[in-house]
Amino acid sequence: MHQKELKKARAPAIWFRRYGGKASANKLGGFPTLPPGIEWPGQLQSGTPLHFLAQIDLSHLPPTPLERARKAPALPKTGHLFFFADMVEEMLWGENGGALATTRVIFADHTGPERSPPDDTPHMGHPFGEMSSKYTKGHTSFTQAALEPHVIETFGGVASFPDPADTYAAAAQAAMVASIERAIGAPIPVFRGPDSWAAIKAENPREYLQEYSFQGVVRREFHCPRHQMLGVGKNIQGTAEDARTGGTILLLQIDSDRAVHEEFIFCDMGAAQFWIEAADLAAGRFYNAWGTTEGG
Repeated sequence: MHQKELKKARAPAIWFRRYGGKASANKLGGFPTLPPGIEWPGQLQSGTPLHFLAQIDLSHLPPTPLERARKAPALPKTGHLFFFADMVEEMLWGENGGALATTRVIFADHTGPERSPPDDTPHMGHPFGEMSSKYTKGHTSFTQAALEPHVIETFGGVASFPDPADTYAAAAQAAMVASIERAIGAPIPVFRGPDSWAAIKAENPREYLQEYSFQGVVRREFHCPRHQMLGVGKNIQGTAEDARTGGTILLLQIDSDRAVHEEFIFCDMGAAQFWIEAADLAAGRFYNAWGTTEGG
């Protein structure tokens, strides 16, 4: 069922599996290894330093393009990408001067020593134009989490919040889960029944499926941080599907992930997504990439 649709909507992606705070070429949080001579980026309207989110070593990724399509996106084979954004209270990156003022992607062909945030970096969750508020906790950086890249399959055509009876959405989820199981070489655990929450808390799996019945339809919710490059992103409010249709490329998706840090959250447990146009990716114009964030 739906095999022809899935084949047409399939888009391979590089999925990053988090595995703790060990040293890694690819990471979330921690301190960036920006080369000397590259300034720490700032919010263009307020002038305050942006927060560091992620660093990717392009030489430590599976080769791209990930499929043999003539127009499939290709990442550079070497170099490093650094991702920054203003972790402002409202998390509306399209405001306060726009996404290019509030988010930044930096490409460098080499790295330097780790660099801590500037002293005038506002606290994460700060109101725009202020350094902190009574709700902020004084953090200007996240705990580091190392990332291990795997090639998985993602699929377009899935509604933001699919109906439990949507058989295509269920098939797309099953196909993506199967690709993740092949990548990590192990089955994803499935939790069922009234004791599932207690079992999940006890086992604390990195990825899992939770199965329950809704109006007579069995539904499986997949719980997995979708940190990824390329492919089809999480279609939280329709942005990922619109971007895919328009040819815009998902440069990096960073999911909300409390296992990284208590404040590693985008909107209402949503995701941060960095986008780039195909022509800019081909020309290496990463400074034209921009970030968005949405919650469910």
